[in-house]
Amino acid sequence: MAEGNMSGNGNNNDGGAAAASMSGSVAASSAQQNPFRDDNVVTGDLPLTRAVANVVSLKSVGSTNTVAETYITSGRWNRNGMTIVSAREQTAGRGRLDHTWFSSPGKSFMMSFISAVGKNVACDPQINGWLQMIAGLSVLDALRETLSETDMMLVRDPANIDDARDDVMLKWPNDIVYHGHKLGGILAQIVTVPAPDIVAVIYGVGLNIDVPLGELPTDEATSWQLITQPEHAGERPSTEAVMDLIASRTVKHIEERLWSLGLNPEVDVQHLRRRLVQESWTLGHPVEVHYTNGETERGIAHGINADASLAMTTDDGEERIVHTADVGVLPNVAR
Repeated sequence: MAEGNMSGNGNNNDGGAAAASMSGSVAASSAQQNPFRDDNVVTGDLPLTRAVANVVSLKSVGSTNTVAETYITSGRWNRNGMTIVSAREQTAGRGRLDHTWFSSPGKSFMMSFISAVGKNVACDPQINGWLQMIAGLSVLDALRETLSETDMMLVRDPANIDDARDDVMLKWPNDIVYHGHKLGGILAQIVTVPAPDIVAVIYGVGLNIDVPLGELPTDEATSWQLITQPEHAGERPSTEAVMDLIASRTVKHIEERLWSLGLNPEVDVQHLRRRLVQESWTLGHPVEVHYTNGETERGIAHGINADASLAMTTDDGEERIVHTADVGVLPNVAR
C-alpha cells in the first residue's frame, strides 16, 4: 500500500529486456481487462483465510476495490459469508478522496473484503459512518493477534515524540499508524445490489508488510518489517504467513462487528465509539484539516461524535464537526 510512483524502464539497445517489458505490459493489461481469467488466478494460497471466506486471489489487478465491485455487479458475488479479492500486484490502487495508492508487489497486503450489510444500517447517516471504523478496529485486532500468534513484538520507540503508547493505532478516519507513521489505510465503499434488503460493502485494506525502509515513499510511512521483531530467539514468519493471519483474523472481526451492528445499532454504536476513542491516535493532537472544497483549517482534535465524525476546536476557538476530509496530524513526527 506504499504510496509512490511505479515505473519500468527498458534499455532500447537490449532486445531481450524490451521484449520482456512488452510481454509484462501485455499481461498486466489483459489481467486488468479481465482480472478473472484463468492465467491471472492464484490457487492454494492463504489457507487460513480460505477456511473462513471465499477468496478470489489474483496475480495482477488495477485496483482490488475496482475488481471487487466488478465481482459484485457481474453476479459472481454470493451474499452469504465474506468474499476477499486479493492481489499480488496492484497497478492503480485507489485511496480515499480520489488519492492514488501504489503497492510493492509481493511485499504489501492488498485485499478487498466484501460483505452484505443491511440497508437500514447503510442508509442511516447516524450509523453508517461506523462502517468505516469497524474495518479499522478489526484490522487493529488482527494485527495484534498476528503479533501474538507469530511470537513477534512491536519495536519500542525510545524517542516517543508523539507521546503515544508503543502500539498500532488509528488516525481518523482510515489510516493505521505506529507512532504516527503510516502502516496502512482502508477505503470503504458501498455497492448497491438487486436485493431489496441489503447492500454490499467493500473494505479495501492496504498494509506495508515486508517493505524495507529504502522502498518507502515518504518519511511518514512505515512497514510491518520495520516495527516488529521476534519476541524470543527465532526467525521471522514468512510474508505470506503474516498476510494470511492478518486476513483471516480481519474476516473474523469484521463479521462479528457487522453482525452486532445490524442486531442493535444504537447500542453497538456506543461500544464502537468508546473503543475508537481508546484507539485513536488523532485525539489530543494538533491537526490540519483539508476539506473537499479546498479549504484548510488547523486546530485540536478532541472527540469522536455519535455518528463517527471528528470534533475539533480551531485555532480561532471555533468548534467544528468534520465528516469528510483529509486530517493530518501536526507537527510531522520526525523519524
